[in-house]
Amino acid sequence: MKRLAVISNVSDAMIPYLPGLGRRLAMADDSRSPNEFIDWALVMSLSLTLLTTLLAALISVIYGISMALPIVAFLVAFTLFFYYFFSYPELRIMQKRKDIDNEIIFAAKHIIVEISSGVPLFDALVGASNGYGKVSDEIRAIMQRVSFGEPLTHVLRDTAEKTPSPSFRRILVQIANSVVSVADVAKSLKATVDQISKEQVLEVKEYGQKLNPMIMFYLMIAVIFPSLGMVFMMILLSFVGKNIQIPLIYMVLIALLLGMVQYMFLAFVKSSRPRYAFLG
Repeated sequence: MKRLAVISNVSDAMIPYLPGLGRRLAMADDSRSPNEFIDWALVMSLSLTLLTTLLAALISVIYGISMALPIVAFLVAFTLFFYYFFSYPELRIMQKRKDIDNEIIFAAKHIIVEISSGVPLFDALVGASNGYGKVSDEIRAIMQRVSFGEPLTHVLRDTAEKTPSPSFRRILVQIANSVVSVADVAKSLKATVDQISKEQVLEVKEYGQKLNPMIMFYLMIAVIFPSLGMVFMMILLSFVGKNIQIPLIYMVLIALLLGMVQYMFLAFVKSSRPRYAFLG
């Protein structure tokens, strides 16, 4: 794909300051190179920023607001949009980690049960390559590489380095170490799985303890302060004079701001919630 000269020059200048970008893209299952990804982030950010700036300029002309609004809108919009698109791999990594952690315990227990019943490790991994969501996808990729002739321990360690899930990484490394040391894979893997299960339960309990303060903060910022603020503002305006009116555009902007705050809070609560299979 042909790169734009201006965009590519900026991307190439940013690459030395982003040494871990390639690894992040690999963990996010993004096949683009770091240069291509930065090009995409800049193009998308500039496109949406220009639309936002045009909208701000139109509002300035219609309502007679200072023309500084489009300039501020351009700077703020570009910063926010670029941060959002540049954080896209992190969002993919977080989602991938949650998908893996959601099924990792059950996939590992499947492997333990099969190995304990005398099934070879390779066949046990093949059995776990279906029915466990993202974990099965990762195991299936491992089995494909092994089928093409790569050593199992090498593939396990390489996958462990690229996976965003610490739990899955520990399981893969434990299996690889057990194979190398000719130890009992089922026994060592069971100890690791039991520890991961305890950590998941503790994480859920910690989330429950954090939830009450978060709800209080939400009620204060998104419900109590705006409601009382509007009431006090109306009372003060009634003392100042009867002819003072708040422009409709300001009311719309306030409503949009409150809606954005509530949406961001609810999105934060949802994203921070541990999502494991035993929770539904």
